[in-house]
Amino acid sequence: MFISVIAPAYNEEKLLPIFLKEVVTYLEKMNFNYELIIVENGSQDKTLEIARNFSKKNKRIKVEHLSNPTYGGAMIRGIEKAKGDYIVFFNIDFWDKRFIDLIKVDLLGYDIVVGSKNLPGSLDRRPFSRRLVTRVFNFFLRIFFGYKGTDTHGVKVLRRKKLIPIVGKCRTTAGIFDSEMLIRAQRFGMKILELPVEVIEKRPNRFGFKRILETPKDVFNLFWVLRCK
Repeated sequence: MFISVIAPAYNEEKLLPIFLKEVVTYLEKMNFNYELIIVENGSQDKTLEIARNFSKKNKRIKVEHLSNPTYGGAMIRGIEKAKGDYIVFFNIDFWDKRFIDLIKVDLLGYDIVVGSKNLPGSLDRRPFSRRLVTRVFNFFLRIFFGYKGTDTHGVKVLRRKKLIPIVGKCRTTAGIFDSEMLIRAQRFGMKILELPVEVIEKRPNRFGFKRILETPKDVFNLFWVLRCK
């Protein structure tokens, strides 16, 4: 089996080397055939340089570059370039080896497995403002879109062939891309499983309460793009 690990990267010069070393070490320890795709988007530090230096030393590490910061655009680029039977989504500041291990058991028969910060058994150690945004946003997803899950952002593993038709319908390129993708996947009838995760803040909060003020806008944008199923 062939695995594609995708990780968007924006101004991650401090955390990227650690992430690359840890993930590559685990993938090779488990003897997986893999590619690790770093999609740098609009960084103003040495993120792109660091990623390319690692790629020169390990050809399984692929680097994509986008000129502007765009989380959703980075995710889409990674998916377009991925060749694996399974795709694993990690953030540079958080990854969980369990979502790689799930591939060995064919995702327990599910199409998508999502790491949830809101499930019983999870531990969310991020600042209060970020935890509040997560809960408020997911409340809106349940009320306005009927989403049955408890979280849409964070680590995921899924089957690439099942994902491609869904991504082809997605229209958002901002931070709400994950939400649109999972709502469409649910509507498409894909089997989704959530697992609790432990999340620890590894860098200063980039958004603060400003993110709370943007939540209604994100919900409206989702409503607009999802009105055409």
